[in-house]
Amino acid sequence: MGNTKSTYYGFFKENEAEELGSLYSEMGFEAVVSKIKEKNEALEKETLSIAVTGESGTGKSALVNAMRGLNPGEPGAAEEGTTEQTMKVTRYKHPKLETVCFYDLPGIGTLNFPARDYAKMVNLNTYDLFIIVIGNRFLEHDALLIREIQKMKKQFYFVRSKIDFEFNNLKHQNRENDWQKEFDKIRDDCIRNLNKSGFSSQEVFLVSSRFIKDFDFPRFCDILESQLSENKRYIFQLSLPNFSADVVRKKKAILHRKILAAAAASFVAGASPIPGVSIACDIAILVKTFLEIRKSFGLDDDSLGSLALKVGKPVEVLKAEVKNPFISDITETSVIRVIAGSTAAVAVMAAEEAAHLIPIVGSVVGAPVSFLTTYGILRNSLDKFEQSAVRVIIKAFEA
Repeated sequence: MGNTKSTYYGFFKENEAEELGSLYSEMGFEAVVSKIKEKNEALEKETLSIAVTGESGTGKSALVNAMRGLNPGEPGAAEEGTTEQTMKVTRYKHPKLETVCFYDLPGIGTLNFPARDYAKMVNLNTYDLFIIVIGNRFLEHDALLIREIQKMKKQFYFVRSKIDFEFNNLKHQNRENDWQKEFDKIRDDCIRNLNKSGFSSQEVFLVSSRFIKDFDFPRFCDILESQLSENKRYIFQLSLPNFSADVVRKKKAILHRKILAAAAASFVAGASPIPGVSIACDIAILVKTFLEIRKSFGLDDDSLGSLALKVGKPVEVLKAEVKNPFISDITETSVIRVIAGSTAAVAVMAAEEAAHLIPIVGSVVGAPVSFLTTYGILRNSLDKFEQSAVRVIIKAFEA
């Protein structure tokens, strides 16, 4: 297929969409649906393993919690505030995506983890990327670890955490207007220490695990995701806590694949010769997909409660921003009402919209109604979910 183009239609690249056209011409619409399901299943199974290491007390545990959207003390949260040295590899699963895991690595060059055996003992080759959390000093064992990572040609990132402590110190001195200048000094000092250890031109991200929408945390996430492979980038974006409208926008784009996959499943159910099976399956598919979308946008009760705790606001204040009652009450009964309220115009809209996602779908004459209707209902609702998610974020993080 010659040159690979970068234009996207939903979760298909332009060259992949062209291949779908050929597939439809040769084998029909069923083959296109099968390809959609195949690609979605590959994305669902994709894993992401992020290793986090650094000296005790530098804020590793808080960073692991922040990147998973968890507050201290919540189920599954890493214990914060301890200064004990990590003595084994500790795994922390993402609360919403089981295929995303963070690993707290023990220090290299210790009695239990000698440098010569470290890579093998902690299975360094199994991690996709490494986050090195540094304090005021860059220690010798940090340098040893990075050299081991470089041998494996893996990506690694330097993070200076707890930067909100530095900001508060400036506030106590009535110097908060100097924060940019002082933070540049901290960054330069970190880079200077890295240069002394032989790591030149390295970027250091200044982050706060308590205030993730501020300082370098958003830019850190952007840089990290930009250097991941396509499938891993998708699941990393879905794994991020909702701290900005930009994060929500990226999630919305990815959730199109869930809509297409649901429509493909609906098409398969529509082929059943048993009366009533198709509509029953469509309802189940819609309920499941709506619940996944709600959870991804952080609009479920658990996510709203966790966000309210993080920002110190009553959860009722955030729930009030979810204007659409359906979002808070996704059941078979409410989904049936949505189906009943849809018209043939939904299928027409779906065909038009699908033409932008996968051109061949929009051009199929007489494409199965089950596919287009399921897609149309979900696509028509996605904007409403996004709007509620953005309103919740604005309310949560307003001054």
